[in-house]
Amino acid sequence: MTAAGTRPRIAPDIVWRLLENNAVLVSPREGEVRVLNPVGTAIWQRLLQEEALPAIEAYLTATFEVTQDRAHDDLLTFLEELTERGILTWDEAKP
Repeated sequence: MTAAGTRPRIAPDIVWRLLENNAVLVSPREGEVRVLNPVGTAIWQRLLQEEALPAIEAYLTATFEVTQDRAHDDLLTFLEELTERGILTWDEAKP
């Protein structure tokens, strides 16, 4: 999923809203609701802006005072979880 040359995209059927600084995601197909914590919400907002994964990692490192390795590992884990739930898909990266 996270191979070089690919980027995460939000699945087209996902409905979401920002409520009290947390993103609430609804997957009508799966009948699931997921509420993201502030870190997940920060990542979600950057995914909406189609930021590159290294830029998201740099933001996490600076904002949440974690190491680059921790930001990298946590970001990949989060993206894999969203992918498994059908919330994200993966496309070829823009040149």
